[in-house]
Amino acid sequence: MKPILVILICLGLVGCATVGNVDKLTKSNYEKSKDQKAVVIYEVNWGRKWGCAGYENAQLISLTFSRIDQETKALGVETIVLKTPSILFVDNIFLPYEIIVEPGEYALSGFNIKVAKSVREIWHTIADSKNLFENGKPLGGTFKANPGEIVYIGGFGLDCEYEPIPWRYYIEKEDFGRFSANLKKQYKFIADKEIIYRLFQTDNFGR
Repeated sequence: MKPILVILICLGLVGCATVGNVDKLTKSNYEKSKDQKAVVIYEVNWGRKWGCAGYENAQLISLTFSRIDQETKALGVETIVLKTPSILFVDNIFLPYEIIVEPGEYALSGFNIKVAKSVREIWHTIADSKNLFENGKPLGGTFKANPGEIVYIGGFGLDCEYEPIPWRYYIEKEDFGRFSANLKKQYKFIADKEIIYRLFQTDNFGR
């Protein structure tokens, strides 16, 4: 049985924080900071999951990750916010993303899931750092990216076994070589770099 965190149920939409210290992976952005920052590669499925946990559908709206201060073990100000590009016009597929971030360890510090029981009955399941970070311990999970590294952390979507919750998926290791090769064809300026397979670590939102 999958553990489920205690989460806050709210009605209506919520706003997401501004993405901080994050750039898209481009040649110019990479050349400016390739030794000081880190590249993080991931996928997200923003599409509706029909029949999710007995509901009509559910949809991942946003995920937030906050960097952990290594001295205080508290969440710092550097935040990565992943937000759906659209509520209506998204497909049920995993979309790839490549971003440049400040190096360090990041904890899942928030999420927003839209749940529909019917056309008229819709709500949002929301968690923040109060639910996902307690006494210096990241309850939702973490990923780590060191300066100069290019790290693949897996994919994020929904799990629908008991309740709609975020879930970490991933490319199998035997397929990762092909994935890396295709990525290096797309971004030729990282062709000589190793893409590290280091999945988002979690006990609650993935196996």
